Amino acid sequence: MSILISSTSNPKVKDIVQLLTKSRVRKSKGLCVIEGEREIQRALASKWIPSEIWMLDGSSVAIDSSCFPDVYVASPKVFDKIAYRSTTEWAIAVFHTPDVSLEASRDVLDRAKAVLILEGIEKPGNLGAVLRSAVAVGIDAVLLANPAIDPFGPNVIRNATGALFEIPLFVGDSKTIQGHLKSHSFESYITHMHSESSSMYDIKWSAKTALILGEESRGLTMEWTEKGYHNIIIPMEGTSIDSLNVSVAAAVLMYQWKGSMLA
Repeated sequence: MSILISSTSNPKVKDIVQLLTKSRVRKSKGLCVIEGEREIQRALASKWIPSEIWMLDGSSVAIDSSCFPDVYVASPKVFDKIAYRSTTEWAIAVFHTPDVSLEASRDVLDRAKAVLILEGIEKPGNLGAVLRSAVAVGIDAVLLANPAIDPFGPNVIRNATGALFEIPLFVGDSKTIQGHLKSHSFESYITHMHSESSSMYDIKWSAKTALILGEESRGLTMEWTEKGYHNIIIPMEGTSIDSLNVSVAAAVLMYQWKGSMLA
């Protein structure tokens, strides 16, 4: 049975607005907000655990609301209040976020052939684009080292266009991630401009490969560059270009790895 909510002062409205706008609330409650029929369907298909759904009063939404413990029908005024995007398709849902702790990564890392590590990622658009490319290539997991953003924020979810629901994602500090990579027998390949760097075209990838990139404004920290990992670069022909957007660089390297595996 659905509950009609017509007042923007209803406590439930405040709750969902806080989930949308405050990372600490999302983390403390283990919840996030997903907007739009397509994204909600993708989250359900990926076995994310639903909590509640809000639908615009009078709208027709092709979502089976029976799988949600709580169902709310929102008046137009309330829906405008809780919709983060102006183009939201008449439906907003709250889901439980998956466990992103490194302890939860063990089985995934045991089976993985290739993982991607992003250190200090700070732009939602970049993270969303990287997740899309990782899913497209077939990377087994993405690990975020000391991220500056919440991977379950509305802008990451929007830019990932469903990829966030499909690929295993884990978060931790650089040192702990390095320990997990070592214990699971990964060879680590960092991207750092250095005189001893090797072209990605010359790399013979390990059976278990970890690709590691830093945020484009600062690159990788010494926690990664001083550990003796394989140092690779993407060759560039133009004289006016010395770096690529991190999402572009990640996509290039992931597809180079995949192409080498298929050769």
